[in-house]
Amino acid sequence: MADRTFNIPSDLLTAARNAPTGKHLHPSHRLGADGFDIWWQKTVAQNMAMVTEASDLMRAHRLVSSANQPRARQAH
Repeated sequence: MADRTFNIPSDLLTAARNAPTGKHLHPSHRLGADGFDIWWQKTVAQNMAMVTEASDLMRAHRLVSSANQPRARQAH
């Protein structure tokens, strides 16, 4: 004869598995949000610094390129 203790309805197992136990949640939601905000601000600041540096490099390149090119004579 089969032991009925192992014949648990799957609905009960699913409900027990999906029940919130608190172990999967961060203890402080605000701390998580603050961490994201810090990461976001740091990322934006790094991207802005990179864009500024690239802009400065392109400006310097244009100045050097225009200084090294002979000026074309304009036809009258």
